[in-house]
Amino acid sequence: MVDTPFTRRWLTRATLGGLGGTALPGWMGEALAQGAAPGGVLRVGLAAPNTTLDPHFQSNAPNNAMASHVFDALVTNDAQSRSQPGLAASWRLIDDRNWEYKLREGVTFTDGTPFTVEDAIISLRRANDLPSTASFRTYTRGIKTMTAPDAHTLRIETAEPDPLLPNSLSRIRIISARFKDATTADFNNGQAMIGTGALVLREYVPGSHVRLAPNLNWWGPRLPWTEVVLRVATDDGGRLASLLSGDLDIIEAVPSQSMARVRADQRLHLIRGISSRVAYLAMDQGRDVTPFATSADGRPLERNPFKDLRVRRAINMAINRQAMVERVMEGDAVIATQFLPPGGAGTSDRIQPAVFDVSRARALLTEAGYPRGFRLAVHGPNDRYINDAKIVQAVAQMLTRIGIEARAEVMPWSVYASRSAQGEFSLSLGAWGVNTGETSNPIKAVLATPNRAAGLGASNSGRYSNPEVDRLLLQALGTMDDMARNALLAQASEIAFNDLAILPLHHEVSVWAARRGITYETRNDQYTLAMGVGRNS
Repeated sequence: MVDTPFTRRWLTRATLGGLGGTALPGWMGEALAQGAAPGGVLRVGLAAPNTTLDPHFQSNAPNNAMASHVFDALVTNDAQSRSQPGLAASWRLIDDRNWEYKLREGVTFTDGTPFTVEDAIISLRRANDLPSTASFRTYTRGIKTMTAPDAHTLRIETAEPDPLLPNSLSRIRIISARFKDATTADFNNGQAMIGTGALVLREYVPGSHVRLAPNLNWWGPRLPWTEVVLRVATDDGGRLASLLSGDLDIIEAVPSQSMARVRADQRLHLIRGISSRVAYLAMDQGRDVTPFATSADGRPLERNPFKDLRVRRAINMAINRQAMVERVMEGDAVIATQFLPPGGAGTSDRIQPAVFDVSRARALLTEAGYPRGFRLAVHGPNDRYINDAKIVQAVAQMLTRIGIEARAEVMPWSVYASRSAQGEFSLSLGAWGVNTGETSNPIKAVLATPNRAAGLGASNSGRYSNPEVDRLLLQALGTMDDMARNALLAQASEIAFNDLAILPLHHEVSVWAARRGITYETRNDQYTLAMGVGRNS
């Protein structure tokens, strides 16, 4: 084992100064000396930046997708969000509260250290305990004990029956046990970026790019690339321009207004896939006074209008979702009524689509005591979700038509993510990828009463709280029978969405653009993973 510090300065020197004259750590030098499968450099354009390389800090899609290149999980979600063997070759349910996971043998970290059950236990504990504004504890909260009968067997006892434990474990990336006390800074400077995944970190420049090399000892299939560069390109036009100029090979989140240009270029093609992501509006329902709403003449409001169901209904009726799908999303979305389309596991067929009715919305505001409306800032990111800034602007315009003098305020995801997680905003754009294929995951994260110790409400930015929703969720999480569990989740969904806990807008259709000859297996979770990019023979 080599303990040479893998600092960002070293990484930059290795990349810019050439490999021949640099004293590489042993594992890295060996990997580069052996070479990789032919295919050259893969250059990927990402629409949103990751905010950390620490795989257990700040759970969000850009961070989790980035971590998946270097770190494996015990269980892997395939493109359809189905649980598949990862570092755990198999697992079985011993009884309602006890699981046994058989770990792969012969797997090593990129520093040559063998992967054992100790690494899994350390990783699950760290993910559970690490303080964060978007904690992974929502996935580990049910674990009571972990034991190791041998070096490649993990037994997990849960505090209550947990039928979705394998899916939860797919969210936790496995680090080397020797980095159990590593800080987030140790990951961000590269020192602790030692995984068992498909790729090895070579360089990280926050907000710019991540450069990776193939892990030639990875237990999975060999990648057809000698190098992978994940480049942050948050500007839609700039991202497309880089593809058109040949500086990128594949880009994600192609804006609808750019698709005709891609179709017209014979060198390029579009790749489409239905996603599991639902875009929604979150409303501050926790504070008695909300910070970004004032009276029509600019004076502070004495009470939080979002605590009034009539106001929430008025805002819901003000949003023309059909126009949003057709004009803002240009057809690349489907109107949403709940977390999943009707018929999905844990959905209710009794949740009706929102009715667009400006007159009724105005009347509801008057009934609630706001005949002149009020002023409001609508917040959102401008580089995270498909057409996010345009969605925020459209919502603000629609609210203005019912008497709410709304203004759109957008900001980079790197700023927005932490502010939203802390519940700073009054009305804000959010989105959730329902990557489990059922609704307990988003209900637990987005709608449950925030309880950090219990891992509930980690992404509940509006601080919504409903004891009956909490009760049904907890009952469902302990129900091993799928039909019974889904019925409980449907009840919880019905209560929450009829109460307008959040206002669902649409389900995204994900679109990538790539050079001819480059293929990609689209994923429900919308991740852009180098492991899914291929070449036509």
